[in-house]
Amino acid sequence: MISGRFSYASTRVGFGSAFGTAGTTAWQKLKSQRASIANNLASAQANLASITSALASAQQDKIAGLGTLAATAAIARVRAEAKAKSEALTAQIDGAQKALDDANAAKTTKPKFVSWALTPTVDTTA
Repeated sequence: MISGRFSYASTRVGFGSAFGTAGTTAWQKLKSQRASIANNLASAQANLASITSALASAQQDKIAGLGTLAATAAIARVRAEAKAKSEALTAQIDGAQKALDDANAAKTTKPKFVSWALTPTVDTTA
């Protein structure tokens, strides 16, 4: 229910129980509510700023982590390619060395004497 109050001595005019509180005027109560709202808003903004900061830090950590993983993968890929090329080159060198060794072995060994000359045959049937 709405109750109206009017006071001749303090010259306060208003409706409701808010004006009946001793010692506070409507302006003081409004200022108090405004200060309370401002404090709550500042607290909420501080909480939001700390959450935003934490999320931004986590995002930067994730980006840095992904960059590190990508760099590590690239280094591993380059090392694998270098190892494969090295193994292929080693195989070629080993093949060339074997060919040289076979050629040197062929020079140093003397072939066995094989006579391909035909032996004369004499026809004794005549």
